[in-house]
Amino acid sequence: MKIADVSRKTGLSAHTIRYYEKQGLVKAPSKDASGHRAFNEKDVELLNWVACLKKSGMSLNKIKTYVAAFDAEDNPLATDILEQHLLKLKQQLVDIHHYIDVTDVKIKRLKSLT
Repeated sequence: MKIADVSRKTGLSAHTIRYYEKQGLVKAPSKDASGHRAFNEKDVELLNWVACLKKSGMSLNKIKTYVAAFDAEDNPLATDILEQHLLKLKQQLVDIHHYIDVTDVKIKRLKSLT
């Protein structure tokens, strides 16, 4: 599939997909007879995973390290990176619940004053 199709499937712009390739986060796909990038479902799956990691706060350098470890089948390193990220996400969740509770209390106090 072409980059426009991948863009629609992943929600990533063509520019972002090319940037991820240049940064080494994903490998450049093969090219078709006319020289256009020819992505497959595995490429789309990896781009979706990279986007998920990025949106959840993992740095591009850490994603690059993870992808390299995964490609090299260095499962201990890949697992360690994901476990560290998961711990960070869980802490963020605790923090967000706290912020929600504090905000809820503030709203209730403000409503009781009117």
